[in-house]
Amino acid sequence: MDIRFGDHASFHRAAAGMALGSLLAGIALHFITGSSNTAPLLGGLAGLAAGAAWGYGKPIWRVLAAGLAAIPLLTMALQWPALAICAAAMALGLAVGGKSGATGLRGALAVGAAIGVLLLAMWCSLRVDTARQTEEIWQGWWIDGVAAAAMGIVGAIAVLPRHITLVLDAVRAAQRRLPATLDPEVRHLCDRAIGIWGSAKERLTDGDPGRELVRDGVLKTLEVAVKSASVRPVGPSEEELASRMADLDQRIAAATDAEVKAQYTAARAALDDQRRYREHIANGRERLVARLHNHIAALEKFQLAATGLVATRAASSGSTAVQQLEELSSDVAASGEALAELELGEPAQAAAPAPGDPETPAAAG
Repeated sequence: MDIRFGDHASFHRAAAGMALGSLLAGIALHFITGSSNTAPLLGGLAGLAAGAAWGYGKPIWRVLAAGLAAIPLLTMALQWPALAICAAAMALGLAVGGKSGATGLRGALAVGAAIGVLLLAMWCSLRVDTARQTEEIWQGWWIDGVAAAAMGIVGAIAVLPRHITLVLDAVRAAQRRLPATLDPEVRHLCDRAIGIWGSAKERLTDGDPGRELVRDGVLKTLEVAVKSASVRPVGPSEEELASRMADLDQRIAAATDAEVKAQYTAARAALDDQRRYREHIANGRERLVARLHNHIAALEKFQLAATGLVATRAASSGSTAVQQLEELSSDVAASGEALAELELGEPAQAAAPAPGDPETPAAAG
């Protein structure tokens, strides 16, 4: 799971506007209110509204929310109930609108987190405003300004949920599902595919078709690898089958009773079926490994071309490179389809042993 931070510019504007706007509003309200205890808090609300309007628009809604949030500060005792109502009103105002605004459950969680942050911001503001050390060395207007700025700086954290998203990395999830019994060569190919995705994820931006193609190609590799782990021959080994078939050949040659000879012959045929099934599974594994090698080589080639195209586009139109990239993407898609269509563990057409035979072919797991 990756943590992504989007729309940096809006957050920078909002945070700067909240800090600077709160400072200036706190200083102005010091003279307007006569240095009351609510001046820093009212200044912080004004700064939060100004910063949110600068970063995300809808200034009327921000100002209205700040006005409603100021009512409990002016009409109620300056205690936690008043601060909680103030924080709730302002949190709703910060959550309104903007392309990065959240809705639904995520929006509700963002508002809840914003209320907690704003309560902390107001507590910080009051701590600065009432600190004995600041009263001794600072002017009253500067204390109110800094206290309001503290509220604006801490309050900027309340808009972080608009920008932070959790992205589930499907490749990492598929990697965790790889079985421990995976064939060493197949696991090595999977590790190479995962390395390709790690490099492409860093070099190609979100939404780039090349990035999506690499991810899908790597996921197809891991999917087939998981499927291959369940396809393995069970039962007697090749050596044991050969030994038992040689023994049965001798028994068939030495048998004089027709029924005994028929039973030995049926058993010999069943063992021969098992040998052919094992051969088919072994051939299927070779086809799997060969196609995985081809698919990963195509992914590596495409990734190299796609990351090189970024620089090519910066220098020129890159039409030739784009055309080559499209051809390579077709190769990757074709190899992925071939990989997906590969049938593993399906026995070749062979005569099935007759019912009642003493032994049955070992099935693929």
